[in-house]
Amino acid sequence: MKKYLNKIVALVIGIVFVAAVIISLGKIFAIKNVNVTMLTYSEDCTESYNEAKASFKKFKGESLLLVKSSDFVNAVNDSNYTVVSCEKKYPCTVNVVLKERLETFAVFVGGQYSMYDADGKFLRKCADNVNINDGSPNVELVGVAVEEIEAIAKISASFKVNFKALRSLVTSITLDTNSDIADYTEKLIFNLRCGLKVEIDNYNSYTGEKLEAAYSKFTTLSDREKLSGTVRSYHRVDGEVNVVYTPDVY
Repeated sequence: MKKYLNKIVALVIGIVFVAAVIISLGKIFAIKNVNVTMLTYSEDCTESYNEAKASFKKFKGESLLLVKSSDFVNAVNDSNYTVVSCEKKYPCTVNVVLKERLETFAVFVGGQYSMYDADGKFLRKCADNVNINDGSPNVELVGVAVEEIEAIAKISASFKVNFKALRSLVTSITLDTNSDIADYTEKLIFNLRCGLKVEIDNYNSYTGEKLEAAYSKFTTLSDREKLSGTVRSYHRVDGEVNVVYTPDVY
């Protein structure tokens, strides 16, 4: 009996010791500070900064060992900011860098515009196509289904890299597809403010190469040629990317 009693006592002492260690670690690694850095296009981000700090307030007191970066990402999921980085600094600090979601695209649906950021994520709705930051129009997406917006946003980012601009250069992007026709050449058309169209045939294939070729052709056009016509980038039968300029016929 004494033998079993000793075992029980030892077990209780072990449990108490483990509990004490867990409690101690919890106190040592409890989050006390969440430092927020804002990357923004706005001159005054005080309100957004305070909102972000408030979103992260719930993590105070949580164990730094248990929280994940995704927890902080989810905390601002519905805000105008996205998490760039989330770094743990032991024993009790988290450094979070937030970037403003740049309003870029507009889709006209049901009598109003739905606005999306540069990554194709929904931001807000508005009666007019007016950017919330600068008052200029966003790039309107035409013929693009909601589930395709993120993919088009990625291609638009590639366009911006090659042409050095997007919103200031492009009025709208038109997706031309027809699933009822076999082997239909799907086209993504960038309608430029100057009047020129940049057409990418079979836009999901070798997109970067086609955009690069389109820009190279664009730089050779005269100011007059840029006022109308189409720069078409496509694959030749031999597999090489080719680009041609076709003036409008009146």
